[in-house]
Amino acid sequence: MKIYYYIILLILFLGLLSCSNEETKTQNQVAARPTVPIQNGEVQIGTQVWTTKNLNVSRFRNGDLIPHVPDASQWAYINYPAWTYYNNISTNGTVYGKLYNWYAVNDSRGLAPEGFHVPSDTEWTTLINFLGGASNAGGKMKETGTNHW
Repeated sequence: MKIYYYIILLILFLGLLSCSNEETKTQNQVAARPTVPIQNGEVQIGTQVWTTKNLNVSRFRNGDLIPHVPDASQWAYINYPAWTYYNNISTNGTVYGKLYNWYAVNDSRGLAPEGFHVPSDTEWTTLINFLGGASNAGGKMKETGTNHW
């Protein structure tokens, strides 16, 4: 059950942040910001542009439905794309968005909205390194002024 908890946290974190496709084109060109405009709901961290919104979609980018699997005991055994709510409580969706399993995250139909993608390991490493390493990054990323942390 402990591994289930860590997988859910990882997927939640993936859902919290998606890296802009435009960012990868100009990753090392901070001066090129006019070609990658910061939109409402986005933030630049170092040379990268990230969304500030929790992922909360029930369809892939192509319109195909992503099944909702509310049963935690079933969740660990499914082998197809699916989503659920944090602690299987639907009202958590307004705060945390949806949680997605690896099959949904890795699906070629696209989980992230148009113009975004799920960050690669290299993109995560770039973010973590910019924020001072693994021991500092989480503290710098956390939300302030709320009861969520």
